[in-house]
Amino acid sequence: MNKWQIICPVVAMALAAVVIASVIARKQRRGFIVTASTSIARELIASTNSTHLVRPGPELTTKLGELLSAPTRIASVRLGDVPAPFGDGKAGSTVVLTNDRGFGVAIRLGHRDGSGKFDVLGYQSLKR
Repeated sequence: MNKWQIICPVVAMALAAVVIASVIARKQRRGFIVTASTSIARELIASTNSTHLVRPGPELTTKLGELLSAPTRIASVRLGDVPAPFGDGKAGSTVVLTNDRGFGVAIRLGHRDGSGKFDVLGYQSLKR
C-alpha cells in the first residue's frame, strides 16, 4: 500500500468533516437569530425595550408606545431583510408587530457578531 492510498481517504474525510461542521454552525446561527428576534419582539410588546437591543431609539420607542395602545401581537419573525427600498440586505432578521386597530411596525434587526445583542437597522410603520 503506497502513501497516496492512505492520504487521499484521510483528506476526503477531513474535508467532509469541515463541510458538515460548517452546515451545522450555519443552522445553529440561524436558529439563534430567530429565537433571539422572537424574544426581542415579546419584550418590545411588554415594555417597548429589550435586553437584546443595543438601543431602540426614541422614535421607535414612541412608535411602539402608539402601537401598544391596542392589543398587539407578533405578526411574523423572519430571517433576512425586507425588499428594497426599505431593506438594503444588511438585516439578519425582520420582526413585524401588529395591533388590533390594523396598525403595525416592521423592525429590521442586525446581529452584532460575538454578542447576543442586536441593532435596530430601521423600522417602517404599517397600516392594513
